[in-house]
Amino acid sequence: MSKILLIDDDRIVTELVALSLTKKLGAVCEAAHSFQEGKVLLGENPQDYDLAIVDCNLPDAAEGEMIDYALSCGVPTLVLAATYDDALRKRLLEKRIVDYVVKRDIKELNHIESAVRRLLQNRQTKALVVDDSAACRESMAQLLRNQLLMVFEASNGQDALRVLDQNPDILLVITDHAMPKMDGLELLTQIRKHYRKDSLAVIIASDTSGASVIPRFLKAGANDYLLKPYGTEEFICRINATLENIRMIQALKDQSSIDPLTGLCNRRFLFEAGGAFYAVARRSGLSLCVIMLDLDHFRHINDAYGHEAGDQMLKLVADIIRRYFRRKTDIVARIGGEEFCVVQSCESTGNLHSFVDGLRAAIAEAKLSYSHYELSITVSIGVAAGSFGSFEEMVKAADSLLSQAKTRGRNQVVFAS
Repeated sequence: MSKILLIDDDRIVTELVALSLTKKLGAVCEAAHSFQEGKVLLGENPQDYDLAIVDCNLPDAAEGEMIDYALSCGVPTLVLAATYDDALRKRLLEKRIVDYVVKRDIKELNHIESAVRRLLQNRQTKALVVDDSAACRESMAQLLRNQLLMVFEASNGQDALRVLDQNPDILLVITDHAMPKMDGLELLTQIRKHYRKDSLAVIIASDTSGASVIPRFLKAGANDYLLKPYGTEEFICRINATLENIRMIQALKDQSSIDPLTGLCNRRFLFEAGGAFYAVARRSGLSLCVIMLDLDHFRHINDAYGHEAGDQMLKLVADIIRRYFRRKTDIVARIGGEEFCVVQSCESTGNLHSFVDGLRAAIAEAKLSYSHYELSITVSIGVAAGSFGSFEEMVKAADSLLSQAKTRGRNQVVFAS
């Protein structure tokens, strides 16, 4: 949970912003209304704060002293300004603030929530800067770090590809064009062989312009183009716009592939990703297993205690399954009302039986406190592992084994013999 310090002499502003950040982002907010109050809170434990939101004009700090103090404490600082003034803008950008927001009226306070959301997302976002000039590379890297991004660096395209191999979850690459060993265009071409524009953004930063140069990069798959020399604010705006676009696309993908009740993958994603996973496993010589789970007598929970109790039970079981299958390559899905499916690669099936039976036992032992009741449930499981003609055949086999577990008395695991 993120902790944010609000410093503004307008108590209505701090209350409204705190309410918005708490409700929409789940942040914990503390407020100060003067330079002296802010110094006390920051001076005690500055490391406790993920972000400070500071009014640039306080009654006892009219020249932005609170901003300087927050930055000196190492706290990322978002500045609130009453007006858009070129002189003030220039002065703020010379400091290492993360951004500034103009708060001319209450309606514009929504911009604060958007900026904070972006900055908190950036803390979990990786970016790669590629430039053979150490000075240019460090300059861009520092601007990105000011935006709270996790930054990696490479001096040429070949090194950049190695960094990407080691960090496949990088979301943004900013690369120069003219570099030794592998230039920016070739790097872009290689990246697009493995990453789509909506899964990894690439921005070309170059001092080369012309009627054919920029379209050439964009047609090769660049998300944007930065012409050197660029201003700090232009750089930040382009980075933010690019990341916002890619996150919006990912959010839309998540909405179409995530079960809204449990947060697990849904049936559609299971068959799309499972088919691809099956093909990769087959080429790599890996064993694949499909585990089908169905809650026993789940309808009784709904009938006796109501659908809200049933929903809570589904969430409880989903959390237990999620804890058991935590590898990045594991696919955990809710594919029906009370039916779940897990797909995972396994080097051997030797320990699979005891592992899955441990999952069954964990679900049987779990208790759901609902109203003044203690509810429990069991699960029947079918496991298909080994050689099958397709992913769909594996799912059908696991489903058939699940039916056998039901027929044999429920609360048990049946494996392919």
